[in-house]
This record gives sequence, C-alpha cells and structure tokens, in this order.
Amino acid sequence: MIPFSFLVFVLIYRPFDLDEFLDMGRGLYAFNLVMLSCIMLVTLLITRLVLYFLRGYLQLSMGWYIFWCCMEVVVIAHFVTLYLWLMLQHSIPYLEVLGDSVYWLSFILVFPYVIIGLSLKLTHKKVFDEVDVKTKMRFLDTHGNLKLVAQAKNVLYISAEENYVNITYIDKEKEKTYVLRNSMKNLEEMCERYGLLRCHRSYIINKEHVKSLRKDKDGYILAELDSVDKPHIPVSKKYYDALAALL
Repeated sequence: MIPFSFLVFVLIYRPFDLDEFLDMGRGLYAFNLVMLSCIMLVTLLITRLVLYFLRGYLQLSMGWYIFWCCMEVVVIAHFVTLYLWLMLQHSIPYLEVLGDSVYWLSFILVFPYVIIGLSLKLTHKKVFDEVDVKTKMRFLDTHGNLKLVAQAKNVLYISAEENYVNITYIDKEKEKTYVLRNSMKNLEEMCERYGLLRCHRSYIINKEHVKSLRKDKDGYILAELDSVDKPHIPVSKKYYDALAALL
C-alpha cells in the first residue's frame, strides 16, 4: 500500500518539484519514479519481515510501532538517496540529497502510515475485544448491574447461599470469594459457555480445576480440586455422569 500510495501521490500532486528533479534533464521521470517505488517496496518487505520475526521478543506497543515506522522512513530515505546520488553522477553532495529525501518522504508517507496505523489499531481492538469476551466472565446481579469480571480459567467454583451466590476465584495468585446477589439458575447458562458445570443443586464447578472424583466413607461423591487448600465439592448423582465424562 505504501509504495502504491507514494506512486499515486507523486503522479497526481507532483510535490516539491519532484517531476523536474526526477527527470534529471534526461526524460527519466517515469523511470526514476517506478524505481523509487520498487526500492520502497523491497525495503518495506525486509523491514516488515524483521518486525515479524522480532514480534516474539518485543513488547510491540503503539509507541514502538510509531518508532519503527520512523526508522523505516529513514532507511528508505538512505536507499533512495543512494540511488538518486548515483543517477545524478555525484553532482550533488550525498548529505544534501539525503536531507531532501528524508524531508519529502516524511511528508508524502505520513498519510499512508497514519491510515495503516489506525486500521491496525482498530483491528487489534476488535481482536482484543473478541478474545476478552471469550475468556472473561461477567457476573451481573439480579438488577443487571455488572459486579465482577474474572478470567474464566481462574474461577474455581460457585456455591449457592439463600438469595446469593459465592464466586470463588483466583486473583493475583490469591483465592478470593465474591458474594453476588443472584441465583444459580440465572448463572448456569453463562457458566456452561465458559466450561463451568452444575455438579450439585448448590454448586457449579470449573472442570479444569477438578483433580479427581471420589466417594467418602458415607458414599457421597466429592470432587477434589487441584489444590489441597480447596474444599472438596459435593457432586450429586444427577450430575455425576456428565462431569465424569469430561474429566
């Protein structure tokens, strides 16, 4: 997109008298313009490949991306300057051509870079929102007010207590319990979407944290969670088969 935008922009607006400069008095305007676009394309392919391979080692924020784009313009300007300097047969000092190249390239390329940056930001926001919806549980009270947001994988179990439910979850490596005014029935459908299952009239459990199912001395089935600090959760016969099939 960037080389194409450069080509179209220069052809339409001919800024900074580039048509006369690139013509070089030898009718080379079209040839030089195409060559500069090709230089830009090859340079961007290389820099973007480098960025792709570095993505796992760098925390790529918007600030980092802007810095990378500025460095790309400088690198492009150097290759463009080298080409023009050679085509001009060294008649203009290299640093003078470099300064002019950085100046007009920065002006011309700012528009496609801004458009690409905004589109990437919107795309990443959309992806982030989609991931966020898929991984985070939002617990509402009976009036529909948002009271708690927690990663689904961190929710251990939910227990009922009269008109309230106790949501036990991990936050910053600490076990916490949030008391929410709602019913198990209202939460059950949402919990199933995130992999939490009803295992008892009074309990919903996260199958990812179930270590094993066993019977106590009285014959009651208990779900043992993956930490000795967690209580054993009762499992009724009604829900036993469904839970056991997933373990």
